[in-house]
Formats: sequence, C-alpha cells, structure tokens
Amino acid sequence: MILRHSIIRQAVTIFAVLLLCIPLQSNSQHVNKIMQQKTAALLGTYYVSFKSETGVLRYILHIDSTRGMFFYGRMENDQRYHPKWKDFCHIKGILAPGKNHDFIMKPDLRNNLPYNLVCRPHEWVLNNKVYFRFREENIISGYMVVSNDFNAPPFSFSGMKQESEHFAASADVPLSKLK
Repeated sequence: MILRHSIIRQAVTIFAVLLLCIPLQSNSQHVNKIMQQKTAALLGTYYVSFKSETGVLRYILHIDSTRGMFFYGRMENDQRYHPKWKDFCHIKGILAPGKNHDFIMKPDLRNNLPYNLVCRPHEWVLNNKVYFRFREENIISGYMVVSNDFNAPPFSFSGMKQESEHFAASADVPLSKLK
C-alpha cells in the first residue's frame, strides 16, 4: 500500500510540473519574440556621433546580426570627417532593463575579433558603454559613459539609420556639402 501511494504521489508531482511548464514555455516564447523584434529593428547602418565639450567624434555603426536580446556589429571611424584615423572595433549589445534607454552597447574585444582603437582621451575607448534608444523612427540617441576617466563628462550619442542606396551615394559627397 505504501509503495503504491508513493508512486501515485510521484506521478501527480511530475504531472503538475509538466502542466506548470507549458504556460511558462509559451510565455517565454512570447517574450523572446518581443525581444527579437526590438533588436531586429536595429539592423542596418548608422552615421553616429559622440559629442562633449572636448569635441565631436563621428563613426559609422553597422549592426548586422541579432540573436534574441543581443545584437552585434562593427563601428568604424567616419573617414569623411577624420581621414587619417583608422579606428574600428566590433560591438556587442543587449536590450537594457532601464526606462531611460532600450539598448546598451560596448566594444567586443574578444581575442578572435580584430580591432584598432587609438584610445585618445575623448574617443571610443575600451571600457565605455553606450546607452541609447530610438528617439524617432530610424534615429537613435543616448549617451556614452566614459569608464576609464571618471572626470570626463558623459558624451551625448546620436545616429541616423542610412538606407543602402543613400549610404552608398553619400560616400561620394564632399565634406563641405555635409556641414
């Protein structure tokens, strides 16, 4: 009698756990879908700038892949503004939990990924994080916190998504026309 009672108790426990898992899986799939939609909206190329009292830095940000709540790409110096600089690095980002920003991005400096960062004091440096959100459709804005210089003020960050045709055509526009 005791053996049969314990088998029934185990079967009921297993059945209850299975029933509880089904709605959780459904809910987590819904949450993953929402996260993927938010990060997928980032895909594309952006002209971005970092502004502070020390200057303005202009880069081209390519976000080329997403996986759930993560996004990946590359940021390189905009040579129309800084022709002698060859800065570039891979980036990685994640959906942010905060209300003031939707995404957090930082350099991805894993050993197998190449990068070239000159690390001037007011530039994109190794430990900085950028917090941003869509301000309007195809326009991102936020700020960068300089982690390796506590006296440096945060940089404002903004960027505009480029259509592939416009991006290719604008590369031929002289710098004097862009100002």
